[in-house]
Amino acid sequence: MRVTFLGTGVAVSLEQKAQQSLLIEDDRLILIDCGFGSMLRLQQAGYDVTELDAIVLTHFHLDHCGELMGILKARWLSGAGRIDIYAPEGASSFISSFLSSSPYLMGKLSFKVREVGGGERFSIGNFRFEARRTVHSVESLGYVVDGLLISGDTSAFPELYEGVDAAIHEMSLDFGGKADFHTSPENFAENAGELKRAYFIHLYPPAYRNREEIARYLERRGIASFFPNDLDTLEL
Repeated sequence: MRVTFLGTGVAVSLEQKAQQSLLIEDDRLILIDCGFGSMLRLQQAGYDVTELDAIVLTHFHLDHCGELMGILKARWLSGAGRIDIYAPEGASSFISSFLSSSPYLMGKLSFKVREVGGGERFSIGNFRFEARRTVHSVESLGYVVDGLLISGDTSAFPELYEGVDAAIHEMSLDFGGKADFHTSPENFAENAGELKRAYFIHLYPPAYRNREEIARYLERRGIASFFPNDLDTLEL
């Protein structure tokens, strides 16, 4: 599996980072989240929206799904076929509400929504997904994809890491942050269990500025920490 970090940023400006978006590739090309900037990053990585086989969303905050309609419109204008969208419960209602604000798109975009519940397993080509409900301010899922956890937005809790030794994980908060709906270094260290490797994205400015100290703190606890930039790749 090849992972391309299209967007590693958050909902505020951060050193020209796009908002959260990942591309995973094996026999299928799958976009996981599509915050603002993801279409540009997809093109910069050498891909086109027409090549996507599926879109998987963790939740419906705009820094994770803000370019969904733009991607679907671009596929329509390019003559691409239907695409499957996997997303938490409530996805159909959310997308319908979104489309109601742009009625000229009604009946033109070609997609099928597949609502996913916590604990549900599904396959897209060779990829095997397990959805895990996360702790966030809205209905939200993380996904274990062939043994790799993609956390989405969440506070850390032990059950999220069962059977997982590597993760692409949010680290929104700096030391001392209130880890109610997001992750702080202490919250992660206390709950990550046997996790050995973490690639941290979605850092708000205080955590981003302090990422080297966060890495040292977690490495003292046996967790190898990495902070990828937009367009970095990972082979697993």
